[in-house]
Amino acid sequence: ALGMLVDNAIVVVENIYRHMSLGRSRIEAAMKGASEVAWPVISSTATTLAAFSPLLFWPGIMGDFMKYMPITLIITLSSSLLVALVISPTLCSVIAGGKRIARQSGSHHPVIAIYRRVLGFSLRHWYATLTATVLVLAGLVICYAKWGYGIELFPDIDPRYGIINIRSPQGTSIEESDRIAKAIERRLLPYRKDLKHLVTNVGSAGGADPMGSDTGGPHIGNLTLVFPEYEDRMLAGYNSGDTIKKIRADLTDIAGAEIKVEKQKEGPPTGAAVTVRFIGKDYPKLQQASEAARLAIADLPGLVNLRSDWVATRPELAFNVDRRRAMLMGVSAAVIGNFLKTALFGREVGIYRQLTEEYDITLRLPLSQRDKLEELLQLKVPGNDGTPVPLSSLGEFVYTGGMGTIRHVDAKPVITLTADAEGRQGEEVLKDVEKRLAKIELPQGVEIRYAGEKEEQEEAQTFLLKAFLAALGLIVIILVMQFNTLSAPLIIMATVVLSLIGVLAGLLICRMPFGIIMTGVGVISLAGVVVNNAIVLLDYTRLLQRRGKDIVEAALEAGATRLRPVLLTAVTTILGLIPMAVGVSFDFTKLRIAWYSESSQWWASMAIAVIFGLAFATVLTLVVVPTLYVVLYRLAAAMGMGGIRKAGEEEPVHHPVLEDF
Repeated sequence: ALGMLVDNAIVVVENIYRHMSLGRSRIEAAMKGASEVAWPVISSTATTLAAFSPLLFWPGIMGDFMKYMPITLIITLSSSLLVALVISPTLCSVIAGGKRIARQSGSHHPVIAIYRRVLGFSLRHWYATLTATVLVLAGLVICYAKWGYGIELFPDIDPRYGIINIRSPQGTSIEESDRIAKAIERRLLPYRKDLKHLVTNVGSAGGADPMGSDTGGPHIGNLTLVFPEYEDRMLAGYNSGDTIKKIRADLTDIAGAEIKVEKQKEGPPTGAAVTVRFIGKDYPKLQQASEAARLAIADLPGLVNLRSDWVATRPELAFNVDRRRAMLMGVSAAVIGNFLKTALFGREVGIYRQLTEEYDITLRLPLSQRDKLEELLQLKVPGNDGTPVPLSSLGEFVYTGGMGTIRHVDAKPVITLTADAEGRQGEEVLKDVEKRLAKIELPQGVEIRYAGEKEEQEEAQTFLLKAFLAALGLIVIILVMQFNTLSAPLIIMATVVLSLIGVLAGLLICRMPFGIIMTGVGVISLAGVVVNNAIVLLDYTRLLQRRGKDIVEAALEAGATRLRPVLLTAVTTILGLIPMAVGVSFDFTKLRIAWYSESSQWWASMAIAVIFGLAFATVLTLVVVPTLYVVLYRLAAAMGMGGIRKAGEEEPVHHPVLEDF
């Protein structure tokens, strides 16, 4: 936002100074310079706003997570328009240089002279220029497809926290779960120097595994690993992600529980990289299919934390009533059940009040009489006539399996396999999973569906593609209103497509994958940003044509005149994004520069896309856009399709009158 904020002011102020260099007074130069570029500045700002506007309608949790960026940029850029057209000219008329500026001219600057020669060469050899541009774009697309670093939904960053989830079989006592947790703590002793804190929670998931299958119970536990600040980790020379990998390898031989070691979840909840659902009506068949699938993919490279949400039936101690004997002794099954429930779990029989406090009074057997089977069998149940009947004469205790948790999707039972990707892109691991699962034979009535991160990725891709097309449509409409023709907007829109050269080159150079969310938003941002300079350049070219200049002369002079503002606007935007790309930020809590920024890992892919895309697009704007404009103008003139009005027949430059190209 800071980089783009000054773009409009640069264009206006530079044009005011140009008029001052021609000898005009400060007030006259401010009025003439601001009015001359007012419509191009308004149009360029409107195109940028049009690029970000579709992002406001991003649905779901992902939209709630990302909406603050377009809102911030829209408000900031709208404010910059007022500053550029009102405040900047006013300041120039008051404090600008005057006579010193009037004696200076940048037309003979060495950089401008070199640019004029390059542009002249491009105009003379337009066929080679346009062909080379298309070949470079096609070549980079092929190179990225072959040697690129894949696709990701969100960036894989160095985590601040690590979670070790413990899931023992249902029925495991809290003491046994605590023993396993302490065994893990002992394994973590060599890593204490890499940890800031270690928090152990036994008997509850504690919110650490929101996508897991259990929310609490004595068989559940977790250990939270808290690493030092990102800057401290970088200065110490270690990566918390690598530490988590080592810890996972050291905990593979702990028996008695499933151990899952994972990173802190960043961004909105998207599910695991691999989420496979087995859906059907017959639950035993689902168990069979999920277990076969788990064994088939367990050894895939890059697949970690493989876990099923199917929970084995919980062991229970049941009392089977001998109904014939109970009837003869005058005891009903309901009385036996209520008696055992009260004896083992207790029953509230009253309330004890002390001042304003209330305490429940619960009737229950002491622990010594309810923790052993022999003690329970000695209990006596009251019969219908009040005669006590020994519990041992009414039936027997048996060990059995209770009901486990059964989940449903679309009212059908489902078992879900989840796993994370480590060392490889989640998309690559998922493709290998799909290949292996395609070979297993599923029981009749069982189907496989892929969800989790894949589902979110497909939804994000669909929306961002629609948003990109909507942004392009809005930009074209604004450009048609600006130029009163369709050809000039199409030339300008060519820079959007060609800016992909920079995006792909930047990702290859920085060895980064294409992020569906961050890089995708960066590409949409480019659609609004890269057209700004082309608008200013072509608008001035057409203005010079109206003043009677030849098309080639107008293109050369417009390029030389607008070279400085075009370069300045691109450089300011790039400079504003470089700290984000390299990880430098300002720590407001400590009032110092932070040379390692944790948040930059999240936004770096978007910054890289915009930096390289804008850099390449700026070169294309200065060379390819004038060349393409001259070629199409000559083609239109040869076909008798009209041209630009000359000075003698000139209507107001920006009057909305439709004119032929």
